[in-house]
This record gives sequence, structure tokens and C-alpha cells, in this order.
Amino acid sequence: MRHTILAGALLLAVAACGQETAPAGDVDVGTGPTGQASPEPGRDSPGTASDAPDQEGGGASGSGPGEGTFVLNRYGDEAGFADQRPTDYVATEFTTFRDLEWDEWTDTSARGEGEVSGTWCLGVDCASDPYDIGIELGDPVEVDGTMYFSAYTVTEYDDDMPADQREAMEQSDDGRLAVPVEE
Repeated sequence: MRHTILAGALLLAVAACGQETAPAGDVDVGTGPTGQASPEPGRDSPGTASDAPDQEGGGASGSGPGEGTFVLNRYGDEAGFADQRPTDYVATEFTTFRDLEWDEWTDTSARGEGEVSGTWCLGVDCASDPYDIGIELGDPVEVDGTMYFSAYTVTEYDDDMPADQREAMEQSDDGRLAVPVEE
């Protein structure tokens, strides 16, 4: 009896190993966040207003890396890509800027306004209700022939951002922006 049960279980296991199921007909293999190609350097980030007029010598008018100063944007791409005048900007692992509108973008600095949230304010659910801020980018550094802003300063806080959240944001990344690693 014992051998019969063992033989039956073995036959069932072998038969199950040979079965292969195809993906459902309505599923496109390779789609979704992991199946999408990263934006090319110099291309607009999702949500970037590429039709915004160039001001003060900058702008994302289809320029490739090496022309103007960029930010390393990780919006939708963990590895990051060179971007100018992003609307949505994942600046570091701690801080994300959204709904950015740029008043100025030059080779040495950029000024704009938008919203900020990050890991430093998850306890107060700032992801669903981000804080309004003014921002300035600066301290360009050259990485593999392309200039990137490496620092930011919040120039204006909205009244709804408490002092403890301001301090937490400042301590999280000390105003430093992520830049690519030299190859």
C-alpha cells in the first residue's frame, strides 16, 4: 500500500512538472514600470512642460547632455536620467519635488516653485498633501562632460509647513542633490 501511494505521488509530481501555462491573452508581456524604457538623457521627464520658453539661457528644447546644466532625476527611473526644468523631480532618496514651475534656468542656477514631500514627513502624510515651497538649485558639478546641479536651497516656505518638518527636511539630505557617479 505504501509503495502504491508513493508511486502515485511521484507520477503526479512528474506530470505537474511538464505542464506550462502561457500568459493570459489580455496581458502584454513586458509592460508596466519594469517593461518601460528609461527616458533618454536630455528628454523631458514625464509631466515636463517642454513647451515652456527658454529663459535666462536654459531650457529643455531637445538639448542633449553637455548642453546646459541638468539635474539627475529619478522620477520613474531608479537609475536616474539627465533632465532640465522637470515638473516632477525625485531629487534624492529622501526628497521629491512635484508640480514645479521654473522661473529661471541658467548654467549656474535655477529658481522655481512647487511642492515638496519625502521620507522625512511620512508620519504626517505629506505625500498626499505636500508642502508649497520656493526652490533654488546651484553648485553645478561636471560629471562625464555634463553639468549637474548638486545643491538646493528652499527659498520660501508656505505657512502650512511646521518648523519640525522644515528641520527634518534639511537634516535628511542637507540640501544636496544626487548626481551621477563618474564612469
